[in-house]
Amino acid sequence: MAGLRTLFYPPHCAACGERLEPSVDSDLSLCKLCQAAILPPQEHHCPVCSHPMQGIFQCPNCEGQRWHLSVIVPGCRYEGGVRELIQRFKYGRDQSLMRPLGDLMLRAMSDSRLEGKKFDAIVPVPLHPLREREREFNQASLLALRLSQHLHLSVLHSLRRTHATLPQAGFDRSHRLKNLDGAFALRRPVEEGASLLLVDDVTTTGTTLNACASVLMEAGAGEVCAVTVARG
Repeated sequence: MAGLRTLFYPPHCAACGERLEPSVDSDLSLCKLCQAAILPPQEHHCPVCSHPMQGIFQCPNCEGQRWHLSVIVPGCRYEGGVRELIQRFKYGRDQSLMRPLGDLMLRAMSDSRLEGKKFDAIVPVPLHPLREREREFNQASLLALRLSQHLHLSVLHSLRRTHATLPQAGFDRSHRLKNLDGAFALRRPVEEGASLLLVDDVTTTGTTLNACASVLMEAGAGEVCAVTVARG
């Protein structure tokens, strides 16, 4: 049945639209050329927030920051084709991109900082109900679902957004913190001592993920780590 479906409805690259050849393209969502254009995270980065650290010894993003999560790991850089895919996913409402973007995020799980960690559940970063109704879905929830299919973990919607915050893009860190003050609250109880994996599409300073982790840790979680598709 799958062979007939491929014959009559051949797969195309989610990024460039070129027809994919299963015998050539290892990933049935992105062609070889588009896969090659995806840049891995910076080799030299902060061990906690993944901020690029080329030629510096103290992370400027972590300075003065109180982290409630152990680590933030992106799958790739928020550049080029990946940036376009994420924007199509979020704002173009192309939910079919859950697969290639979720699989890019899966790359983060092979990072040495997550090696040996066993998670009890995946928690997506929530959208405010008004924004979710406007967008018709929460991109972080779809990415968490895709990741759960690989990791065989439950997705827990443990958090809620208490008010509609302004988009974080364009804000410096101080404004990001102010924008997120009291923005998240517990929606469902967290198992005492649970090891949780937070999921979002993009991270820049990590303030959104850290605000979510703060609520989860206060609720009794033992550890919170975070993975994203990309780092801006």
